[in-house]
Amino acid sequence: MQHAEQVDMLKRLLALRETRRDEKMLDEVVRLPVTKYTDEALLEQEIASAFSQYPLIAGHASALAEPGAYLTSDWDQFPYFVVRGEDGRVRAFYNQCRHRGARLAEAPAGTVKNFVCPFHGWVYGLDGALKGITRAHDFPGVNPCDYGLVELPATEAGGLVWVGRTPGATLDIPGFLGAFHEDLVNFDVASLVQYKKTKVVKEANWKLLIKTYLEGYHVPYLHRDTLAAAFKRGVIAHDSDGPHIRLSAARTNIGETALKPEEEWRILDYASVYYTLFPNTFFILHPDYVSINTFWPLSPDRTIWTHEMLYRAEDFAGSAGQSALEKRFRFTNDTVFDQEDFAIAEDVQRHLRHGGSDHHVLGLAEGLLAMFQSNIDERLTGPGEAAGASATTPATTGQHS
Repeated sequence: MQHAEQVDMLKRLLALRETRRDEKMLDEVVRLPVTKYTDEALLEQEIASAFSQYPLIAGHASALAEPGAYLTSDWDQFPYFVVRGEDGRVRAFYNQCRHRGARLAEAPAGTVKNFVCPFHGWVYGLDGALKGITRAHDFPGVNPCDYGLVELPATEAGGLVWVGRTPGATLDIPGFLGAFHEDLVNFDVASLVQYKKTKVVKEANWKLLIKTYLEGYHVPYLHRDTLAAAFKRGVIAHDSDGPHIRLSAARTNIGETALKPEEEWRILDYASVYYTLFPNTFFILHPDYVSINTFWPLSPDRTIWTHEMLYRAEDFAGSAGQSALEKRFRFTNDTVFDQEDFAIAEDVQRHLRHGGSDHHVLGLAEGLLAMFQSNIDERLTGPGEAAGASATTPATTGQHS
């Protein structure tokens, strides 16, 4: 967000605070079928569309700071690694030896000079070229030039590393993110460094987990002992660009903007800014750190959740700074996300198949949940549901879906 847009957003939030209402979303109550979180065939369609036809975030660019630095996929359904080459370029490859398919890079991240297959010792360069076949005399007629690693589209944009699933395709991340790409640039996400990344499996649908972030209605109740004080009288304003959603949530101190001239207003001093980056990333900008939460489906009721926390090194210098950063990470990751947001999502998931209701009813302050669901459903492909199918049913129709 450029400064003028930050000022405009803060004025929107101040006006909403006077009304004590969030900005209008869908402006109607919506019924959402619980099968969105339980149907196996639907998940297969989501993987074939949202998780296959759009760029996916591999991580923050600081993890690839030098030639030979690499990251591996968090999701076995898409086994890749991304690596920075000697020429400075970021490249992605299927994480499979061309000999008999063994995984080349095992660790989540690391630094290498070459990739060496643990099975039979074939050697690949950082550019994916096959540099050496052990006992090459046993492979007459096999040209190493024909057996380089299968390259995938990859690029850096907005401080993030992006990967696509279609070999030979080109990634246009500024075009994909629209105005929100400029937000990442203006917030200088590229200058951040990684503090810590965690990876755990949650017993809930991937969309159900993301939706815990998309409304402030629950904050005074679920987060009454953690976040509620920071967002007292909190209100939300939102924008969208393509399938991506940005929401800004006013913090309790937003009234202090009156004490400063507008040219000194900085949105992160008075609000937290959140993005759903389609399809599976929730990106959170706080005043002094950033959280990248990514969700990878394993089944309708099991999801890999990764949380990567970023920060500016100069803001947390020395042992005292690192201690403060660890405290923020534990509070955000362990308490707010894991023990509150995702614990309630897992509780909801456990009971979805056992009756009680065949739908969830979303109020006016929960319209972003329905918008997010529509963004997924409108892009579905595959048998059983055509692209553009409706995600939700307005409650005013009196019909269940």
